Amino acid sequence: MKLRTASIPLMLEYAAMSGTEQESYQKAAEILNHQDYLFEIRRYGLASPETLVSYFSRFKSIAPEDIPDLCPDRRTGLRDKHALWLDCAASPGKYARRYDKLMRMLTPENLLNLQARLDAAFPGNVDIDDTEVISTLSFGPSFGYVYENALHLDLFGIEKYCTMEELPAIILHEMHHLQIQKMIGSYHTFTENFSLLERYIFRFTGEGMAIKFCNNAEGILSKRLDPDLDANIGIPAIPILNRHFPEHLSLFQDTVEKLEKGLISEPEIEEQFRTYWWNPRLYPQETEFLEQTPIYSFGNELFGRVFDAFGLDAMFRCFYHPGKVLDYWKDLG
Repeated sequence: MKLRTASIPLMLEYAAMSGTEQESYQKAAEILNHQDYLFEIRRYGLASPETLVSYFSRFKSIAPEDIPDLCPDRRTGLRDKHALWLDCAASPGKYARRYDKLMRMLTPENLLNLQARLDAAFPGNVDIDDTEVISTLSFGPSFGYVYENALHLDLFGIEKYCTMEELPAIILHEMHHLQIQKMIGSYHTFTENFSLLERYIFRFTGEGMAIKFCNNAEGILSKRLDPDLDANIGIPAIPILNRHFPEHLSLFQDTVEKLEKGLISEPEIEEQFRTYWWNPRLYPQETEFLEQTPIYSFGNELFGRVFDAFGLDAMFRCFYHPGKVLDYWKDLG
């Protein structure tokens, strides 16, 4: 695994500088054409770095109403992170120290140890040796994600979304996604022969299995893998979501029944995932914004419960044949 963090010192130096507008524009353009920022630009679907260069060349003085949209589906991305960039400019040493801690943690040995821990989560060989781990001071809203056979971490998100001590669990979680991505290749090709019911259930695999094996998730039915470690490492919304398990189960069972009777369409399923399973503002009475959504906790219940009772091979039979989840659950009563 190759570590790429070279853009961070460059951006820290830039954020601390006080140059002319022309100098700032040229320097911002140079940094945002770094390979790691070009990676992010592709991931967020930007046509070019130009919008970012325009923002970063004047971010210390720009009026909030003049901050441009980031991209069509994440319009407020730059506005949402503006205060962090101002903080970085005012206190670059804080982020430099965080970067130093990150580099001490992301040693080649530690990355290999994390990779080895994935063996318990898969029935075959884990093959992510060629993966790149990229960290930037990110302009985008996502803390951790996988894209183009790489795992990305936003330095801004450390100490905000997780502590440095929790970060290995977050990295392991994204490594799990990479291995799943390698296993299935194209999502469309992998699921094209699934029924609509099978596609519905399969969508709970990614996050549910990742938190089961990487974050020591504890659900209502699915139990943590290591009782000697804290539960729900780096996934703080799970206890909140667990309180709503009966509601999640009711919706799932109702949807399965409708799917079996042909009473619900694929667009309706898509809408359900958009407005419910992936909705970070589903429970405003609990918190303004859920850092994890019900697809995480219920995915862990669905597939983690099968693992707890029947083992890894049974869980992966459900991965390849998602309808079998319903059979295993019936056996459990």
